[in-house]
Amino acid sequence: KLRAQPAWADAGAIRKIYEEAAKLTLQTGVKHHVDHIVPLISKEVCGLHVKDNLQIMIGVENMRKGNRRVPDWERHHVQ
Repeated sequence: KLRAQPAWADAGAIRKIYEEAAKLTLQTGVKHHVDHIVPLISKEVCGLHVKDNLQIMIGVENMRKGNRRVPDWERHHVQ
């Protein structure tokens, strides 16, 4: 993650997203993950570890998504 985080990334904003995921896990009892919308490592494209590439997902859904981008995952998930 650190190698994928550019110098201009807002580390504080990234930290808040991880804190929010942990808070949701505690509040709901359901494990939440921070997901990279565009994976950090993939055959097609490599995303960055920046605030705008992060989303909070329920852990089970994130595990199903795997290393696919959201549009790719949705296409595979629906079938």
